[in-house]
Amino acid sequence: MIVFLVLLVLGFTLPGVINYSNPESTVKAEPRLCSSDADCYLICDNKPVAVLCSQNLCLQNSCEEDSYYQYNTNPLTFTLLVQNVSLEERSNSQDFFVKFKGDEIQLFASRLVFYQVLEKVGLILETQCLTFDGKKYCGDKVWMMVNGENSTLYGNYVPEEGDVVEIGYS
Repeated sequence: MIVFLVLLVLGFTLPGVINYSNPESTVKAEPRLCSSDADCYLICDNKPVAVLCSQNLCLQNSCEEDSYYQYNTNPLTFTLLVQNVSLEERSNSQDFFVKFKGDEIQLFASRLVFYQVLEKVGLILETQCLTFDGKKYCGDKVWMMVNGENSTLYGNYVPEEGDVVEIGYS
């Protein structure tokens, strides 16, 4: 019984001793504030790495962290029409992952959801609410159509190649 207990204790403590690493090396990088994707750029292995800025935070803060949003050189393109809003005029040229050209939107990362696209131009689209320029439109006053059909996904919608998205309010 004593031998069994000694082996049990050794079985739980030896792996911790063998795999001991410097606690300072496991500390994650501090979150970085940003106003555009250009603020988040990293240099990893002497190569520039584009990092997405979302909700004023860089989504990758060091080269050791994995990025959920990899930059793609071949963009996904779709059309976005927002009632009485010129998206291109509101866009920031320092954003790399989302480009606005008239009503055409180019996404240079897959898996971006609609609220991440719209935040690049200062629009917030939540469940049945659209907010911009200090005004909030909610309820039946806001509608969203994807390829001619009503959509209730709003900010959680993931755009696909060739989609036509319309957002309106009254």
